[in-house]
Amino acid sequence: MWRSGQRVLVAPITLAGLAGVAGLAGCGTFSTSAAPASGKPAGIAISLRVVPTVRSVTVTPGRARFASCGGGQPGNDTGSTGKALGYPNGHCWLGNPGGAVYPITIRNTGIAADIDISGSNAIPSQGSTQWSLCNTGASPAAACTDHGGSLPGLNQYYLRNFAASGTPDAAGLTGTPACDGGFGSPGHCWAAEGKSQKEAIEIIGPSASGNSSTSWTVTITWIPVPA
Repeated sequence: MWRSGQRVLVAPITLAGLAGVAGLAGCGTFSTSAAPASGKPAGIAISLRVVPTVRSVTVTPGRARFASCGGGQPGNDTGSTGKALGYPNGHCWLGNPGGAVYPITIRNTGIAADIDISGSNAIPSQGSTQWSLCNTGASPAAACTDHGGSLPGLNQYYLRNFAASGTPDAAGLTGTPACDGGFGSPGHCWAAEGKSQKEAIEIIGPSASGNSSTSWTVTITWIPVPA
């Protein structure tokens, strides 16, 4: 009990004491540290091979010349000579099926495919009028107009391919790719990868030409298509 006249002593509060109080107050709190950083990633690269899907053929040689020509009318000075086609309807060969000479090699260098074949117009070296392909038979794509449809007419010509095996279409080539019977038969020309075929070509010229050029070029193309 406090009595009048008594002195009460109060201890002074120092800076050290305040620090101690503050320290006690902090004892009830927790600090939050940052999450650990992710590590360096690593992976695997896996290679894969797939089967080829390319269809392709090679044709050798790339250029050639017709020879072994005959026909035409020698009395009119338009008969064929050994290496020159005459009029009317002279014919020449690249190769000789009768002698088993097939100088063109067509090889399927891609995946299995049907092998189609087509011909082009005959192109003269002097330009101007060309010869168009015509066909024989009951349902020709482009009918020949001479001798009842059996021979080419004016500015027409006929191409036919032959093979040691197979049965090429006797109607002749057209400007539209069609199954090459040299690889089997017309409509069946399947060739496995690596299969090759040797062929020869016959050409029959027009009854008459509207172009006086003495040098002509025809192009025959083989193309692999899905079987």
